[in-house]
Amino acid sequence: MKRVITIFGFILFAFLSRAQEQKIGRSIEDLLEATGENMSDDTDIQEILDDWENLQENPINVNSATKEDFQKLHFLSDVQISNLIAYRNKSGTIYTLYELAAVDGLNQDILQKIEPFLSFEDRVETQGTKRSSTDLLFRANRTFNSQTDQSKYEGSPEKYYVRMKHESAKYEYGVIAEKDPGEAFLRKSNKQGFDYNSGFVNFGIGQNNRLFLGDYSVSFGQGLVAWQGFSMGKSVETTQVFRTAPGVRSYTSTDENQFFRGIAAQIKHRIFTFSPFVSYHKVDASIDTIAAVRYFGALQTTGYHRTKTEVENEKSLGQFAAGTNLFAEYGNWSVGGTVVYTRFNALMDRSDEPFNQFLPEGRDNLVAGIDWRGSVHKVYVFGETAFTRNAGRAFISGITTNPAQNAEFSLVYRNINKTYFSYFENAFTESSRANDEHALYLGFKVFPVSRITFQGYVDFFKFRWIKYTTAAPSDGTEVLAQLSYVPSRATNCYLRFFQEEKGQRVIDGNKKYDVPQKINRIRFNYAHDVSEQLSLKSRIELSFYSKLAKEKGFLVFQDISFRPLQKTYSLNARLAYFSTDGYNSRLYAYENDLLYSFAIPAFYDRGIRAYFNFRKDFGRRITAWFKVAETIQLPVDDGVEVSSSSGKTEVKFQVRYSF
Repeated sequence: MKRVITIFGFILFAFLSRAQEQKIGRSIEDLLEATGENMSDDTDIQEILDDWENLQENPINVNSATKEDFQKLHFLSDVQISNLIAYRNKSGTIYTLYELAAVDGLNQDILQKIEPFLSFEDRVETQGTKRSSTDLLFRANRTFNSQTDQSKYEGSPEKYYVRMKHESAKYEYGVIAEKDPGEAFLRKSNKQGFDYNSGFVNFGIGQNNRLFLGDYSVSFGQGLVAWQGFSMGKSVETTQVFRTAPGVRSYTSTDENQFFRGIAAQIKHRIFTFSPFVSYHKVDASIDTIAAVRYFGALQTTGYHRTKTEVENEKSLGQFAAGTNLFAEYGNWSVGGTVVYTRFNALMDRSDEPFNQFLPEGRDNLVAGIDWRGSVHKVYVFGETAFTRNAGRAFISGITTNPAQNAEFSLVYRNINKTYFSYFENAFTESSRANDEHALYLGFKVFPVSRITFQGYVDFFKFRWIKYTTAAPSDGTEVLAQLSYVPSRATNCYLRFFQEEKGQRVIDGNKKYDVPQKINRIRFNYAHDVSEQLSLKSRIELSFYSKLAKEKGFLVFQDISFRPLQKTYSLNARLAYFSTDGYNSRLYAYENDLLYSFAIPAFYDRGIRAYFNFRKDFGRRITAWFKVAETIQLPVDDGVEVSSSSGKTEVKFQVRYSF
């Protein structure tokens, strides 16, 4: 929260801080709901949540912040940041958010999202004055499900998470431990305690250099070669198609796969940044030994080690990775080069399925890429091209532009051949991995009149070879359009339409062929702040699915959020009803959750879901969260028989001690 403004008194401070907390919650929800069904509960967004939680406690001073500080907002491009800094250098001290409206590329929508994380103090902070802080966090949750057979797992159904993290201007360090549901704890295969353990430390060397030890992640370019962690793909943020690479960061997530373990560095000299890294750790895979040679078919990425087979596959494959990135920045332009070499202590031998025909095998893989970004007037260009040893080629390039203060446009072209493959890619693509894709994306966001925003995109994609879900080369189209209306600072609503059409495989006896699959969704969302203490949100959403058969779905919910002034607690709750003809017509909705946690459950069949969140501050150092959620699956008549009702209850508890 922002510092106490003593001249306004304690009551006004409480009033403002509660309002800011509400806005921060909405910014987080905007980002997570923007990606919707493309995310799962274990999607790695820890870096973003860490940044925003830190900014909540230590807002960015607009009058002294560096480019790296502004990048932690995750809502601004490099050009927008450069324009903001240039405006600050020219105009001098910035006193209010309204002045930022004069910065090219900063429209009303963006300013509302970043407002909770900014301060406008009339002073320049001295480098190295960041407040030292340490957090201890413990979380426990359990799902009670009458349909789940826990006897097949060696551990209890509880999930435990522990994290300690220390931050200061010069160094950071921390440890993380987690036990998933069904995994043993202090017994059987995990006599040492937690199934997953991670640690990290990073510290500054000199003024601009930093060394990373332990677990870390790397993200460079536009994600074709190496990008670990969360990144925005196609979403309602229709013009946010660029990537602002954070480089090397200590790893604070619980995803047991998307990280490196070893040593890395960021060395800055004038316009250059050099980032070498070396890693070795063991990953999960099913290993077969034939004639004393070890083989594996694919990496196993669930992170679960509950059954005998899962435990046998745990950390059975050694993975060595080494690489570097050299990045040069001059003015509004930058160019970088990335090389990553990967080697396993076993041979990859993929299955004989047609979709694997052109993918690389063997012990090692070498990928290299060149990326660029820059601006000319109001046009921002970016891209990356990458190559592999087996003639793999990948190319992504795009532009974003705001020709007027009330309009933004974006375009992204992708051309990736059938033999391109990188173990650590995470690019802006239709497929879950960057391979065999030829596509064109067009996005826009316009503000035709005050308080109204119209945004959307269309993406045309083509696959020139067979995919996992197809029987032949295929193509498709994805469309999104949203009309938003904000009549006042207390009220906002939007109407969204989504459509995806592409070929999908059908198996009929010995025959396999593709048929068109079409998904449509229509959503109306209304949010209103009754007062500074009470907020309401309502939603109605419909889904329509067609392939060989047709399905439809319906979701409606009501949210209530209560944050009393001058109180040390807050709460929010939801009541939802859903009814779909099956899983194919499922719907998604973001749920408020515990700090550093989130949920976007899928709703299908017919039922009711309700949850209740409670947060309580015990002084300035201790905060506790509690969530209980109940899903009741109502009976469904499929024309043959009527299913019985069932349900599940989720209970979560978390406590944080800060000092």
